[in-house]
Amino acid sequence: MGYSMDHHSVKVHYFDASALVKLVADDVDEEPGRDVLRGYFGICASRYTTSFCIAEAFGAFKRKFQRKKISQEQYIDYVRNLIRVTVNHFKVNEVSFLGRDVVAKAEGLVAKYKIDLIDCFQIVTITQGEFSFLVGPSRSILITADRELAVAARAECARVWECTSESAPV
Repeated sequence: MGYSMDHHSVKVHYFDASALVKLVADDVDEEPGRDVLRGYFGICASRYTTSFCIAEAFGAFKRKFQRKKISQEQYIDYVRNLIRVTVNHFKVNEVSFLGRDVVAKAEGLVAKYKIDLIDCFQIVTITQGEFSFLVGPSRSILITADRELAVAARAECARVWECTSESAPV
């Protein structure tokens, strides 16, 4: 499977919790889009996530284990791999809650789209954060397996790749 990258642009790739989970989990629930996501991860530069997404990914593994969808051994392995992947391959970046009306903006998005507050913080991070000035092919991209988040982020003019149903970005 070949991927091409525009060598004239460097975009920031924001991985949400659902994408982080797919990167490290091998259970059947994570199969849709997993191989394409892992292939893209291997070639993309400038990988970012938020502390909220890392925490949410840990919670997703806990729920899988508690619901007996994965074994204790898989749970420990997934958590260990998430720590390894995030420490070695990601920078943590999110909007500051100080000096901005970030919480109010995120709460407004919750009301508007009926999605999780953590998802709304991701949208605010991409649309108003450190790299929001990037345009064209350099524009930041949210990578997610969450279709509702993808719809809301696009409606807020964010660039999005929903990895379970769309082709990898170029």
